[in-house]
Amino acid sequence: MPTSMRPAENKGDLIIIGGGASGLAAACIAMQRGKRVLLLEARDRVGKKLLATGNGRCNLMNMGAPVYFGHPRFALEVLRHCPREEVLRFFDALGLTTVAEGDLLYPASMQAAAVLDVLRLPLADSPRVRMVTGAEAVDIRREASGFSVRCANGDSYMAPAVIAAAGGPAQPRLSGSDSLFPVLEALGHRLIAPRPALTGLVTQKGDVRGLKGMRLPARCTLTDSAGRPVAATEGEVLFADDGVSGVCVMQLSRDAGALLERGEKPRLYLDLSPLLGLMPRRMRRVPQGELSPPGENRAAVLAWLTQRARHLPAERLLTGALPRLLHDRLRGLSPADTAALLAAFPLDVIGLRGFDHAQVAAGGIDPADVDPATMQSRLVPGLYLTGELLDVDGDCGGHNLLFAWAGGLLAGRHAAG
Repeated sequence: MPTSMRPAENKGDLIIIGGGASGLAAACIAMQRGKRVLLLEARDRVGKKLLATGNGRCNLMNMGAPVYFGHPRFALEVLRHCPREEVLRFFDALGLTTVAEGDLLYPASMQAAAVLDVLRLPLADSPRVRMVTGAEAVDIRREASGFSVRCANGDSYMAPAVIAAAGGPAQPRLSGSDSLFPVLEALGHRLIAPRPALTGLVTQKGDVRGLKGMRLPARCTLTDSAGRPVAATEGEVLFADDGVSGVCVMQLSRDAGALLERGEKPRLYLDLSPLLGLMPRRMRRVPQGELSPPGENRAAVLAWLTQRARHLPAERLLTGALPRLLHDRLRGLSPADTAALLAAFPLDVIGLRGFDHAQVAAGGIDPADVDPATMQSRLVPGLYLTGELLDVDGDCGGHNLLFAWAGGLLAGRHAAG
């Protein structure tokens, strides 16, 4: 049964569908402008996914160069109309203190709950806001007096304007759902089929056999069927019994998914030179201009092995340099073969981990029919679309949350008039 913070009242000035980052930001802006807000959340509480972001620390936004996919120009237009500085002023006014770690901005407490509290508590205390949980919207209809939103439990709500901020299908255990996509399609919006993004890669099991549990610094290069490099990242790779993950791997999942959809056979090469001190350990997406074929450090690795062989016996050549699991995997190989694998350890990619493991989804509602200055639908005046519903997804590191905040603030501002 739905629960609410206010007495039963199903009419308002604005209905917001979804109590995630974008919906909460929009609700705060509309409340501040004196509007009566009905916030409908399908789950038992708002902000469940927000609490899990950044491993519970909530990477609020990225202060560096924006990295978006799907419809990146649309994302940049949204950020032009609501730049980072405006998002920061919004949170500062709510009382949130923040701290930067490089380009990443966190709450100073390093607790995602602090972010949710500054959003949720003012809404809960306001007599103009009614938050309704257990209210999954299944129909939106335009009527003479505005909009009617019907929920799965049979309850209906009415308002002159609606903000759709229900998110996408990623992380269904928290709040992810694709249930609003058919509703928006019925109103004329085009859906670009969603697929997991920012998720782990499934590989041939033999490629990772015996390596489960390892965390290795590496440069990761994804290639197509012809062996051409498509994208590359640097960071820490996590090994499982069916594949690999870690932020640097997740950043390649969108490209890997596109290759698989085209029927190609992508391969991931791990340059493990950072283990040997031959490459800096860092986290980054490698610019397209720096892409190079896998194995470019092979000569340097072989020289490293040759140098060690001058004072170490062959059976201890890798001892003290490599984790035992990797050491055991390479034992007995010639120096040339060892160098080849350490410079370009190959993993055949056969799939992506599903929406349960994905941070976001690629795909969603085509934003071509959404005004980036207001987030209002060009097809249905009075309807606003924001957040993960749209075909915009960004890299790890706060890009997706920044887009959600900015879109929510724009939608809340313009829907409130």
